Amino acid sequence: MENGADVPYLSYFQVIETRCAGANKGCERLEFPIVMENKSDTAHSCSSPGRLGCRACLLLCFLACFIGCKQGTAIVAVIPRTCGTALWESEHAGTASALYSRGMDIYWNAPMRDDDVQMQIALVEQSLKRRYAGIIVAPIETLPMRTPIRRVMMQGTPVVVVGTDLGIPPGPGLSYVMSDEEMAGQMAARRLGAILNGIGNVAIVGIRPQLTSCLERERSLEATLAREFPGIHVVLRRFGLASAPQEQLAAEEILSGNEKIDAFAALTLVSTRGVYYALGATGREKSVKLVGFDQDLLPPLRTGGIDSVVAQNTYAIGRIAVEQLDREMHGAPTAGVTRIPPVLMTRENLDSPEIRGILHMVWWRSP
Repeated sequence: MENGADVPYLSYFQVIETRCAGANKGCERLEFPIVMENKSDTAHSCSSPGRLGCRACLLLCFLACFIGCKQGTAIVAVIPRTCGTALWESEHAGTASALYSRGMDIYWNAPMRDDDVQMQIALVEQSLKRRYAGIIVAPIETLPMRTPIRRVMMQGTPVVVVGTDLGIPPGPGLSYVMSDEEMAGQMAARRLGAILNGIGNVAIVGIRPQLTSCLERERSLEATLAREFPGIHVVLRRFGLASAPQEQLAAEEILSGNEKIDAFAALTLVSTRGVYYALGATGREKSVKLVGFDQDLLPPLRTGGIDSVVAQNTYAIGRIAVEQLDREMHGAPTAGVTRIPPVLMTRENLDSPEIRGILHMVWWRSP
């Protein structure tokens, strides 16, 4: 420019940190150029159009800052015990539907196996670092998850625990949504009483002392059998194992033992699958009954390989968990502990509207 007029140039980058209102805790630090005035030689000069270009650049940088820091979408982390089963994909659908209807998004992730406690803890800690608006978690085990959940609560992130009691009292920032395990045990006991006509020997497998919910269903099952069906005897009890093949081997050993077994009560998804495989491998699927828990294998219900399954309504559990979390996020009181009634799935009701609703697994957004 003439007469050595002052010219603007891009001198340095200033770091600006902004904070968003609403659910987001904050935004990343963004760098953008600041236009400075300079009286040096014309080596840095630019024409008037260049001056406008610099100002436009500054404006675009401010816009980029605010776009990158949009307030609109809170993200909730949902971490089940595992994924890819009817039990947990229904929870996926329930939570996603409830979050989308509230203008929020879902981060869904889970261990590949439902015994991988360390992976689940890592996912919770990762969610803590990413500062999600809230966390919904179905613990694989009770005790190891207490410390990570307390750490999340100390940060101020609301938590809803699904499926089991951690032993941490509900209160501000923490609530529980669980299947009614006492009712589940009663359902299984009464089904056994009906199919055995009140007389027979039962083996209970899949007992997981690491989960208070599993112990509750086992105690309710035995108490109901003793009270209402004195002719049915529990002759064997086995702890739950890590995989279906291990459960199958354990069930085959029970079937080949000295005790006559008329029916199995399998308390978990994995043990239900393992016993079903064992009955098929030994040709006993018609003579020995199987009452399972936690929906997974559906075709054997139609063929009779599995007599019945006490199903958790994880779709409803997911939706109610989001409702509780939303109340926590807005400082409203919550129910503390909510128990959802389970449903007995049989060949007769497998195609009913009630069961179809429980097995709803469409978790993606509608167009």
